[in-house]
Amino acid sequence: MSTITDPFGFRARHQNAKPRRSQKGVDDVSTPTTPFPSPPPPPPSSRSAPAPRIPEALPRRPKAGCQITHNSLRPRVAAADRLLSWDSPWSLAHREALATALPPTLVNSALTAVRSALAPATKTSYGGGILRFSQFCDEHGIREEERMPASYALLSAFIGTFKGRVAGSTVRGWMSGLRAWHLVNHAPWHGDDEWVKLARSAANKEGVTHKKAPRSPISLEHLTVLKAHLNLSLPFHAAVWAVATTTFFGCRRLGETTVLSRTTFSPSRHVLRSTSPNFRKQTSGCESVSFRIPWTKTTTHDGATVVLTARHDRLCPRDALRNHLGVNDTLPPSAPLFAFKENGGWSMMTRDRFLSFVFAIWKRAGLYHVSGHSFRIGGAVALLLAGVPPEVVAATGGWTSLAFLLYWRRVEEILPMCTSKAYTKTHFDSLAQIFENFRSKFQVVVPASLD
Repeated sequence: MSTITDPFGFRARHQNAKPRRSQKGVDDVSTPTTPFPSPPPPPPSSRSAPAPRIPEALPRRPKAGCQITHNSLRPRVAAADRLLSWDSPWSLAHREALATALPPTLVNSALTAVRSALAPATKTSYGGGILRFSQFCDEHGIREEERMPASYALLSAFIGTFKGRVAGSTVRGWMSGLRAWHLVNHAPWHGDDEWVKLARSAANKEGVTHKKAPRSPISLEHLTVLKAHLNLSLPFHAAVWAVATTTFFGCRRLGETTVLSRTTFSPSRHVLRSTSPNFRKQTSGCESVSFRIPWTKTTTHDGATVVLTARHDRLCPRDALRNHLGVNDTLPPSAPLFAFKENGGWSMMTRDRFLSFVFAIWKRAGLYHVSGHSFRIGGAVALLLAGVPPEVVAATGGWTSLAFLLYWRRVEEILPMCTSKAYTKTHFDSLAQIFENFRSKFQVVVPASLD
């Protein structure tokens, strides 16, 4: 019989032992926690255990298909907390080894650094993959010791189970979550094995039928309709308009101008009211406003500078931001930049509240359905069609040259599907030529496949 060992001396059960099937259950609210047999006791240590972590959010009743039996390794937590709260014998042994080797303060410092590397929204997304993998393992009686590190064969079987049942992008997202789960627990990751690569390729090919149709980009038409339904003297309306124009013309992600929820708000990730937007007028007469954001998806804590150039029409983002700051003028410096006055106090502009409000207006106007990411796509398209050089648009949205060209491939799919009159074939042809000139000028080689 062969025995698996980990780097910390934790001896797992024999590989040919009879698998223990997890009890199948579906109640995420009332099912009691099922105890899991503790691993063998670690070497004695006089050091204290690492400090408990603060949850990202409170757990909610699960959607259909997202139920799982909870136990001491998989407690009932919000999706964003699964990455750091769901354990395995490996992760338990790893943390005990840390507590044995280092003082508690250093252990907590290391864990805090690792845990803060990912945004709350990313942790929530990754939680989906960890859930699906745990459900898969429960269903097939995979022992806890075999789930981390997951072997190349187990990962391939997991992918093969869902091949053709979900989109390839869904499988990629789940695998990203599993990879992150292994990384934060310092477990070997076998997702780059050739077997796994072949399985992922098959999932991409057979999942085409489940691929969602691309969303249409937000256009100037969307902004014009939105502006017509707003009273910019109202605090909430002023904030909505500032968020919409800043996100659109700044080619930003909504996660940089709104917050996911009050519990996920962090001064290290969200721009505050204490930030002083720099309104300036150049000698050429060009007017603009700029401000720093502390965090972006690509630069992380290096942040970025948002630059909004004035427009001589009713959609000017510079005027929108100035109006917002004037109408919502009594907010504390610690509030998010796009927070607004409400009910004698103030409220954060959450992503869901913002999108629900603007989507309702556009739906009544009969405009093509869009998503939150459509702001970033639409802003880039609008700037390019207005004659802004591609390298300037790339810098505005924080794209590298290659990333900008790869991003264009998404726009190539999206624009022809757009039924709005905002974009015509002439627009599409113009954009194609703009990007080809950009590729040639900077000699960027675009990969033949993005898989």
